[in-house]
Amino acid sequence: MKHSIHCIAGAAFLAVSTSHAAEPLTAVSDKDGIGAKSAETVLLWRTSPAALTGKLDKFSTSGYFQSLRTPSGFELLDIHPSDHPHHCGLWWPWKYIEVNGKKHNTWEVQEDQGAHVAKSAKRIGTDKDGLKWELACESIVKSPEAGASTAILETTTMSLADVSSDTRVLDIDIQQKAASAPVMIVNYRYSGFSWRGPASWQKENSTMTTSGGKNRDDANGTPARWVVVSGSTPKGMASMLIMSAASEIAGIEENLRVWDSKNMNGTPFVNFNPVMHKPLPLDEKTPAVSHRKYRVIAADRVIDAAGAEAAWQEWTRK
Repeated sequence: MKHSIHCIAGAAFLAVSTSHAAEPLTAVSDKDGIGAKSAETVLLWRTSPAALTGKLDKFSTSGYFQSLRTPSGFELLDIHPSDHPHHCGLWWPWKYIEVNGKKHNTWEVQEDQGAHVAKSAKRIGTDKDGLKWELACESIVKSPEAGASTAILETTTMSLADVSSDTRVLDIDIQQKAASAPVMIVNYRYSGFSWRGPASWQKENSTMTTSGGKNRDDANGTPARWVVVSGSTPKGMASMLIMSAASEIAGIEENLRVWDSKNMNGTPFVNFNPVMHKPLPLDEKTPAVSHRKYRVIAADRVIDAAGAEAAWQEWTRK
């Protein structure tokens, strides 16, 4: 088992070189969140709930990526889609957690049982290190008897770099611990790190491939180190490659929850789930849930299976 998953700056295949990008990345922050811009905002992580109105009001939350664009400007995330308004682009709440013998749904905020929320965000490192942030989040639980309380404390580091004119890399390192009472992450068919892809990508104009050689119609429920989805854009082709370091950190690959061609006509939904088959305690002895690490590559090109595997191998230094 290996634990030395290298950051962006340490990878030869993905060596940081913002000089190739049309505009260099600069950090941005405002009342809504933090992120980066080039000619436009290319990354936004929400530190405060969006001002949603009407029927969407109960879906307002924070602690998720609202925007991730390829270098050419193609948006890869879908927020509050009409079919699943609780989907939030790129996000990682647990479906169910158990605290003091009671199960809480922290995924579907509209149920008002709990939520994964942002508490703070700050830039770390120096400009020569590229763009890097430290995020503080909490998983809260609610009950009519006790009100709201914090169940999970989370520290996440993320970094962003343009490594070429057509490739953008986002690293996300999530570490969680129980706030006070022990927490059990309850098993369910979906839970954890998730991506809702662009509505314009469907079965007719996009493809999905996993490290296990599966596609969108047979990948659901299978283990994987990475998933890549490629599809058409107004300017050509783009890819979203999501890589998990679970096999290196926890010694076992995460399982996938994905939509097939019949589900929303193949619109991308990808979930890396360490608790698909059994519950796990949230403690340092169980890194499958307490320490999760991912690399996301947003590219203006097709990334095939060989390219995805090469990127994962280089990232993990196997």
